[in-house]
Amino acid sequence: MDSGLRKISVLAKLSRHRKISAPEIQQQLMDEGEYVSLRTVQRDLVELSSKFPVCSDDSKPIGWHLNKNAELTLPDYDLTTAITFSMVDKYLSNLLPPAMCDRLTPYVRTANQFLAAESKNPASQWPKKVIVHSRGLPLQTSTISAETIEAVYSSLLSEMCLQLTYKSLKSGKETNFVFHPHGIVVRSERSYLVGKYDGDEDMKSLLLSRIVNAEKSQRIADIDVSFSLVNYVNNGDMEVKRGERKLEVKLWITEVLAKILVETPLSKEQIISPEGDDFTVSAFVDDTDEFRHWILSMCNHATVLSPRSLREEIKDTLLTSISYYED
Repeated sequence: MDSGLRKISVLAKLSRHRKISAPEIQQQLMDEGEYVSLRTVQRDLVELSSKFPVCSDDSKPIGWHLNKNAELTLPDYDLTTAITFSMVDKYLSNLLPPAMCDRLTPYVRTANQFLAAESKNPASQWPKKVIVHSRGLPLQTSTISAETIEAVYSSLLSEMCLQLTYKSLKSGKETNFVFHPHGIVVRSERSYLVGKYDGDEDMKSLLLSRIVNAEKSQRIADIDVSFSLVNYVNNGDMEVKRGERKLEVKLWITEVLAKILVETPLSKEQIISPEGDDFTVSAFVDDTDEFRHWILSMCNHATVLSPRSLREEIKDTLLTSISYYED
């Protein structure tokens, strides 16, 4: 490890509230894979005490700590911390308010320098060994202006209302309204703002890329303390529902799809049964557009047997699609 990074690591192990000895610091460094002599640790502590609010006592062994009034906070830059900051930058930066990302920048930079210095340690390569890959066609991420992101995230963070100009997908018309933000949902390439229109108690989701203009209001948002963003998503409220009741569906499926559904079921209650050379699956599912899109994407491996209305709907959609390919 570079001596500068080692000293940062030593400094990060010091606390305002408890004392630690040089041998204890040496042992912690060794536990992290940094083999250094006790004398080196002692020299680092003496040097740090001349530049930072680092104090020692007269006990044996000498106890080291930060001055109680020290305005100094450093993360403990061991490999775990460095890898965590690197992964946060890679996968979570778009989920954080811009101001928070800016504050994280120096920590991420230091983490990457730490990992580069520790490149001979196999564990330092972890960020290169893990990747999140979404299923489906990799569409480009929706374009959202920096000003919109700043206003939306800042209002959500401080629980203030938003003055929005929003463009309708169907009509193309722009409308102005006050919105009470409750959360952000990121779904693959699209991000949604969840909240309430002013004067309305029902939760709605707005696509961020359709926001033409967003301004943070000085008015405190009416936040429903009983609202749970997790429950909102898990209950299927982000989907376009055709009905409130669940659909009891039965599908003919191929052996390949049967194996996939064993690994990733349609529902907890799904039942897969052999049917000749193939299978059938029965399950209760949400009556949504997304479920229909899934059936259509699996049309070579799944056929709707019931309910009859859904079977006819999918059949009509497929016949219409086929007609587009006829010369």
